[in-house]
Amino acid sequence: MMLKKGQIVYIRGEKNVIINMIEFKEETWVWQEYEVVNKVTGKHAWLSVELDENNCEEYYLYEIYNEKINENSMEFVKNGYKYKLYENGTAYVKSYFGNADVDKNERVTYKDFKCESKNKIISVEIWENEKEITFGYKLENNEINISDEFDQTEIRKLSVSSFSGNIVKPIIVFIFALMVPIMALLPFELSKNSIQSYLKKNTSKYEYITSVTNNENNKKARVYLSKYSTIDETVKDIIKAVPEGITKTKDLEESTEEDGIGLETKKEFAYVYIEDGKVYVQVSDKKYVESSGSTYHSHHRSYYYRTYRTSNENSSYKEYRTSARQSSINSRRSSGGGTSSGK
Repeated sequence: MMLKKGQIVYIRGEKNVIINMIEFKEETWVWQEYEVVNKVTGKHAWLSVELDENNCEEYYLYEIYNEKINENSMEFVKNGYKYKLYENGTAYVKSYFGNADVDKNERVTYKDFKCESKNKIISVEIWENEKEITFGYKLENNEINISDEFDQTEIRKLSVSSFSGNIVKPIIVFIFALMVPIMALLPFELSKNSIQSYLKKNTSKYEYITSVTNNENNKKARVYLSKYSTIDETVKDIIKAVPEGITKTKDLEESTEEDGIGLETKKEFAYVYIEDGKVYVQVSDKKYVESSGSTYHSHHRSYYYRTYRTSNENSSYKEYRTSARQSSINSRRSSGGGTSSGK
């Protein structure tokens, strides 16, 4: 049974509300982890829901575990309990909702250690450049009650449609009517200005590989594999798709093409480079780069930062960008854009 955002869950008699969810899949095995907030203490925890060997739902409640463990061992003793490696593997994110800091298809390697009674568990999750250790305990059937109640504050975050009342509804309808013309333009504006949006939508050209997390500020860089065989083709494709959003095309004066090309928008930085004959694009918010974020292939890190910080702009791509931008403007004018009446 899939739970929903805002749904109330009573755990050991205390009221909790679901705010986020990550659904994992490993081969045919699927399970969900829900972030819940205790309505009295404000404490956050993760509620894991999966099927046991008898096809019955099994619940574990997890919290962050700050003690060190010997995760490379098959067993260890912690706080008087003997833990053994119960299962390990690699799963991917099948779906999610809320503000969970994941991407669809992002992969995680995990190790679960259970005590001898199997009612306590220490779990290790290893994401790209990030490791999280949690401690959990099994909830018996009489310790958890999934209600049909919903927290209206969380529901209101999902949609204005949760508002009710004869006065509010007409106002919402009026506002929506005003927003329709603006909303119609949004897809164009977003795709025009965002490299990340273009890469994410065009799966025939770019395959999402993984995310790299900056441990200083939790910002993420997304890494895509380009279906093009060269940096030049990839860079030109992105420039053509985001002509009015890209502000600079950077390289290093002493570098070769294999050392990478940087593309900047007002908020993003994308680095296009080659590794083992394959072309990759790493794109992120500029705050990720400014706070010592890493690269998917670590030996590119030096060129990545120097390219971001340099004032040098690649002249050939600058000309190509100018041409692509002008083509975009002309295309919009010919399709009826602008304020001219046209004759």
